[in-house]
Amino acid sequence: MADLTTRRGGPRIFDGIGTLVVRRTRAVLAACLIVFVVGTALGFGAFAKLKTGGFSDPRSASARATRQLDDRFDGAAGLVLLVHAKTGSVDDAAVASLGDRAAGLLAEQAGVSNVASYWQTHNPTLRSTDGRYALIVASQRSDKTLSAATLAKLALHSPAASISVGGDSAVDNDVSGNVGKSLALAEGIAVPIVLLLLIFAFGSFVSALLPLAIGAFAIVSTFAELSVLGSVTDVSIYAINLTTAMGMALGIDYALLMVNRFREELAAGASTEHAVRTAVGTAGRTIVFSGATVIAALAALLIFPLYFLRSFAYAGIGVVIIATAAALFVLPALLVVLGPRVNRGRLPWSKHPPSASSPWWGRLAGLAWRRPLLAAVPIVVVLVAIAAPLLHARVGTPDDRVLRTSAPSRQVGDVLRAHFAGDTSTALELVTTGPVAPGPLADYARRLSLLSGVTRVQASTGDYAHGTRTGDDPADATLARPTAQRMTVITSADPRSAGAQQLVRTVRATAPPPGTAVLVGGPTADLVDTKHAIGVRLPITAAWIVLTTFVLLFLFTGSLLQPLRSLLLNLLTLATSSG
Repeated sequence: MADLTTRRGGPRIFDGIGTLVVRRTRAVLAACLIVFVVGTALGFGAFAKLKTGGFSDPRSASARATRQLDDRFDGAAGLVLLVHAKTGSVDDAAVASLGDRAAGLLAEQAGVSNVASYWQTHNPTLRSTDGRYALIVASQRSDKTLSAATLAKLALHSPAASISVGGDSAVDNDVSGNVGKSLALAEGIAVPIVLLLLIFAFGSFVSALLPLAIGAFAIVSTFAELSVLGSVTDVSIYAINLTTAMGMALGIDYALLMVNRFREELAAGASTEHAVRTAVGTAGRTIVFSGATVIAALAALLIFPLYFLRSFAYAGIGVVIIATAAALFVLPALLVVLGPRVNRGRLPWSKHPPSASSPWWGRLAGLAWRRPLLAAVPIVVVLVAIAAPLLHARVGTPDDRVLRTSAPSRQVGDVLRAHFAGDTSTALELVTTGPVAPGPLADYARRLSLLSGVTRVQASTGDYAHGTRTGDDPADATLARPTAQRMTVITSADPRSAGAQQLVRTVRATAPPPGTAVLVGGPTADLVDTKHAIGVRLPITAAWIVLTTFVLLFLFTGSLLQPLRSLLLNLLTLATSSG
């Protein structure tokens, strides 16, 4: 669409914007400065307000189970202390002493309940198969998390053993810290590289700085938007990644259109004011239609009930609107101030006037025009081959494995998967919607323990494996309430595996105790419900994107063929990137 920016003039609204910027340059820049300062102040608080969850449909059975567990049982198993015996086994007295100390310290933390350790319960699922590791688990509400400082206090050490912290709170803290550090590292690498590329593209150092300025303005302002939204609704911290990527990309894209058009007009002998009006009147139209198309596509994410996806819409729509506004108002105002100085800092070999045409790209386009099949078929074959792995993609929700292997919570998760027959922190969490007598509850727990893949079932009437109660341990009163019963179904299957997902469906299909219903929660149940929530809405989302994109591109080009071509190429690009 960039070729349409060479048109002389544009709709009156863009001519009006150009005139306004030229006449009120100082006012526009002053308003920009105020927005940037306020945005910076608000944006710094965004990280503390954003959340690491958002992968559950709030109306799903698993989400209802989570709310029941929060309200009636103070949450589900969300904290794990991994005790590692440096020598010998976890049954040694010195290791047991450190474990008891850690369990007591954990029980003192606000919002933590139902603390259970291997040394207290002698539950075999809390001891690794080789005897080198043992667990201390505790419940925590889904909407609460312990601070990084508190988690650090729980990581005890002694000559006999060491304790690492895992579970939801630890993963949340590690993810939040990792996002900030990764963004700083990524921007520290990307910005200098992008600046070098822009210098070569423009042939001028001053011109190259303008796209980065627009990108930075869009990013900071969107951070402020996310901070405000985070105060009134749930917003995912992963929206930060989309903000930085899109903010910089759109800032560069839109600035390239506007600055190139402005420099062409200057090179043709136009005055600064005329060049600005012409650039806004032509490039501005392309920028607005481009932004509107992206906004329409991102709005499709609002169809989904998961706030993880909705957060991408919040961030994406916000950054597009801000980048578009900055390109239409802030950038032209800067061009008015700079005038011919926009070409300052030219590279030694950049002596020709700036132009939208390039002999090399022109020859390449000419070759493709003369031999369309020869040019297109090999490229399409390569792109389809790259996209092929998408056919085998598996949908999942993030856990500790999104972190680097050096992250403490990731290391705890790796040990749990490798050395424990079943992990209570990733087990199926069942809660009844009403009271259940001991007899029917025990019968239901026995039937669940017979299901394929189930290692153990914990209920208030005892623990069950392979259809029988294990040991003579007293009943766990923390699993019972006057109005509900809680059960934990432990499986050795990976919580994201097909087997674990099938187990969720099987448990839900198992007849509950008479007179009540059973809600199934836990990470695997969340994944099953999330896939369902996304799957049933995908056709509506796809139809929305196709329809709005087609209409907007038709209005922009006046062609029926060009929107179809664009949709097909975008589909191929998306598939290739995902593959």
